[in-house]
Amino acid sequence: MNFKIGAILCVIFLALTFGFALFQDGQKKKENSVEFPNIENVVSAVIDIGGPPSPNKEPIQIDLNNNMQKITVAKIIYWLSHAEYVGSAHNQLISDGGGPSEFVIKTKGGKSIGITNAVDSISIVISNGWMATGVSVSDQVTISYDNKIMRFKSPDLKRWIESDMSKIIDDRLKEPQKQ
Repeated sequence: MNFKIGAILCVIFLALTFGFALFQDGQKKKENSVEFPNIENVVSAVIDIGGPPSPNKEPIQIDLNNNMQKITVAKIIYWLSHAEYVGSAHNQLISDGGGPSEFVIKTKGGKSIGITNAVDSISIVISNGWMATGVSVSDQVTISYDNKIMRFKSPDLKRWIESDMSKIIDDRLKEPQKQ
């Protein structure tokens, strides 16, 4: 009889512990989940070219009336919506030579989403002091949204930033300078 009561109490205890753990996990996921807008709520998208200022570094406007460019923005939103939250971007490299290139989406609600390549800073000791540089973080992007700077794992978005967005920027920089 005592064995049955002990076994029942043990099962109840385990069930409550498991339920509490699931609840905490759900709360943690809810806390770290970000709801990104859908393409219908986007009013503009632009590539801000990073680095030191120069005449050819005017922002590159994405034409949302162009179906191919609108599809690109829709893909980016899809990748963001399916990205895995990694944490805050407390180690993001910040350069005195101008910021990184950034893809910026503005919504009907007035919100802005900034997407940059995730780059961590590292420093090394050299003979006369120290030197800092940046290292690209594999499969991750840095998102600034709702007054937060966060890291997300999104291999497809990372690939787009490093190849397609970089090509768009390179093509712009090769254009003759505007007078």
